[in-house]
Amino acid sequence: MNPQQIGIVRRNGLGDLLCVMPLVNLCKERFPGCQVTLFVDGRSAPLLPYLEGVDQAIVLPSSTNKYAALVKTAWAHRYQKFDLLISAKPSPMKLLNLFLYSLRGKDRIAYVDKAWHSRLINRPQPYDPREERHQMVKSLRLLDPSFETVPPSLRPRLNVKPSHQFESRTILVSVTNNRLGSTLDADKTQRILNRAYGKTSFKVVINCEPADRDQADLLAKGLDMPTEVIPTPSFDQFLSLIASVDAFFIGDGGIMHLAAALSKPQVVLFGGTKIWEWAPLSEKAICLGDPHNVNFIPEEIIQQAVEKILL
Repeated sequence: MNPQQIGIVRRNGLGDLLCVMPLVNLCKERFPGCQVTLFVDGRSAPLLPYLEGVDQAIVLPSSTNKYAALVKTAWAHRYQKFDLLISAKPSPMKLLNLFLYSLRGKDRIAYVDKAWHSRLINRPQPYDPREERHQMVKSLRLLDPSFETVPPSLRPRLNVKPSHQFESRTILVSVTNNRLGSTLDADKTQRILNRAYGKTSFKVVINCEPADRDQADLLAKGLDMPTEVIPTPSFDQFLSLIASVDAFFIGDGGIMHLAAALSKPQVVLFGGTKIWEWAPLSEKAICLGDPHNVNFIPEEIIQQAVEKILL
């Protein structure tokens, strides 16, 4: 089989979109000349212009009736006559199985269980909830179950122009994170960075959404080194800023995958999120975690990790 029209569906946020890019790259490698159409949610759509390998992107409409929205999208694009459709969600999804079936693709691949909607998938991959594999590996295994890791050649890469030129080495700290368990207390962040500054010179860039400016200013007041608070109202501003800095000290979230795709050193703190499933795929990333909250991670361990990427 050498499919030429391939459709891949991956919903949710920025991290989810980056986690499907190895599968996109694998399709391009295995099927020369193929055209890949990616179906994504609106919240991850701003990242699309910076990705390589996607020939067409369809943004799924937001609606209170998600079934009606997907049926409408499927009806509008079923004329493309897809040779291969893939639901890149790492677990069975009734909504996405219906979506693939409605697009009328010749071959349809998805993780399945014993539910009725799994019968809509003619190239099923069995779902094992006990399987402990990275999200990117799970995506690759939909097409080739022999994958156990993600080869460097298939990892996502971003093409982004930096927006800032800093005179000294910089480390970015973000105070905007929707995962409360992944947010380190400000006083701990200040102590760790101040101790590191006693050993080497660097500048701290504190990034935030405009609504979190007060929180960013409060963190900055307790830091001894040169510090700059830079809010980023738009995604483009945010992405060009993170392309400008040298390293990251952050909680888990989409930013860690962006930093990995830009090949930047980072310390990532995981609170309640499984590191084996969501860690940024980069040899330059140090991941530390606690089952409940990052503030339970011993401070000296975080200190050692931050100093390692700065010294």
